[in-house]
Amino acid sequence: MSDKKSSATDFSHARQKYRPRKVLFLLIAESPPSSGGFFYFATTIGKDHLFRETMKALEFWPENEPMRRGVDKRSMLRRLQSMGLYLLDTCVSPVDKLRPSERRKAVLSQAPRLIDDVIKANPLHIFIVKSSIFKPVSIALREAGLLIRVLNTGPVPFPSHGNQRVYRSMLRRAMSKAHLPSSEVGSLTGHFS
Repeated sequence: MSDKKSSATDFSHARQKYRPRKVLFLLIAESPPSSGGFFYFATTIGKDHLFRETMKALEFWPENEPMRRGVDKRSMLRRLQSMGLYLLDTCVSPVDKLRPSERRKAVLSQAPRLIDDVIKANPLHIFIVKSSIFKPVSIALREAGLLIRVLNTGPVPFPSHGNQRVYRSMLRRAMSKAHLPSSEVGSLTGHFS
C-alpha cells in the first residue's frame, strides 16, 4: 500500500480486518502517518513507530531489536485483535505534514466523527496517544460521557524522537490498570509496576 498515496478508504478497510468482536482496550491516535507506515497495513515500511513500540510494550517484538522494512505484521495484528485491542485515529487522513494550526483544526473538526466511532466500538477502556490530541479528544469524550473509560489522566507522548520508553511504560501501566483477560498481558504484569 505504500507504493501509492493511501486514502481514508484504504485505512478504513485495513483497520476493519482486525476489529475485535468486543473492544476491550482502544488506542486513540492522531491520524494515519503520511509515511505510509499505517498501524493496520500488512507489512512494515521501517518507520512504523506506533506499531513497533506497541508490539515492544506487549513483548510481541524484542525490545532491543529494530523493526525494519518488510516485516509481516499480520500475526501480531491478529494477536491484538484476539486480545480485544483496537486503534482508531482522530483524523481519517494524515495530518502530520500540516502546520500546527491546521492540525489542531483537523482534530477539532473530526472529533465528532471520532466520538461516533468510539461509541460504535464501545470499548471498556481508552488510551489516548499523542500529547497534542489529549486535551481536545478528552473534552470530546467527556461531552459524550465516555471520559470515565480513559485510563491516562495526562498526555502520552507519541513513541518517536526519544519517547519510545516513556510510551511503552505508560501503555504497560494502562493495560495493567485495565486488567485485560489475556495470557499475553498477564505474562507482562511483572513489567507494569
